Parts: sequence; structure tokens; C-alpha cells
Amino acid sequence: MPQVFPTVCRTQLPHAVGAAYALKMDRKDACAVTYFGDGGSSEGDFHAALNFAAVLEAQVIFICRNNGWAISTPTSDQFRSDGVVVRGSAYGVQSIRVDGNDALAIYGSVHAARKMAITEHRPILIEALTYRVGHHSTSDDSTKYRPVDEIGWWKLARDPVTRFRKWIESKDWWSSEAESV
Repeated sequence: MPQVFPTVCRTQLPHAVGAAYALKMDRKDACAVTYFGDGGSSEGDFHAALNFAAVLEAQVIFICRNNGWAISTPTSDQFRSDGVVVRGSAYGVQSIRVDGNDALAIYGSVHAARKMAITEHRPILIEALTYRVGHHSTSDDSTKYRPVDEIGWWKLARDPVTRFRKWIESKDWWSSEAESV
């Protein structure tokens, strides 16, 4: 069975490419995966990693969680492009944009990306558009730069767990009664 080797943090993007290239050189039926936020796409490591991956045709999946904020800096102050997905295309990296609040869309995108990365020996960038309802960290108070009612609306209307639950309930695969047992 093909394997996936994950790394987390924007500073590990080049490391993931190196791991993916090693998998390619060893002819492994596997890929590396790395996760980062939209703010990480404004760092030099992101650009170096995407270029490195594209040139080497390394089997790596870059997953960007674009929640619109790099701590307290909005994406409009980070870049003028249409999100992160166009940056991947600029480097010749196959890029996918997905609703990051839709569990099934995320699953399908990652599944397709993994298959492409492994069978085609190529890097893939996934940009998951989402929203951060909590603070960035314990030292952050996001209500200083985002309206409280906006955060509340996202919790109520777009929560991915609630959306997925409604979907499985619509298929009669789950119910409140089943949960209480």
C-alpha cells in the first residue's frame, strides 16, 4: 500500500521536498505531505520549496490552510494574487482549490492529489479555503482585528463538523438518537 510521510510547519516545506525526492530516487510508491497556513506562503521557504519540487518533479503534496489571516495580518496585506493556488501554477505545480470547510471535498482533493503525486511523480498544491474561528494562539486576541459577530456567523453557518454531521444525517447514517446510545 502506498505510504504518505507528513511534515507540519512552513519551515519544513523544503524538507518535505527533500523527503519526496528521496522517495522518488528510491522508487517508492509513496509521497510526502506538508501543511502550512496562508501566511507561510509569503515566506521564502514556500517559494524555494515549490520551485525545488517542480524542477525535481518530487512527489510531494503541499496543503495550504488559507483562513484569510496570518496571525493578525489579513491576506489582502500579504499578497495581491487570487489566493495561494495561483502561486503553485506560477511554478508549474498542479494546483487545486477546495472548500476547506467541506470534509468530503477535502478528502476527495487529498485522495486525488495523492494519486497524482505518486503515479505521475509530481508535486501538488492544495489550497483549502477556510476560516479560523478561534484565536491564532494563546497570546492572540482575534477580536481585536475581526468582528465578534463575523466569528459567530462562521461558527453557526459554516462549521465543517456541523456540515458533515448534517450530510451523514441526511443519508440516515447517523442521528441524535444513535449518538445518545
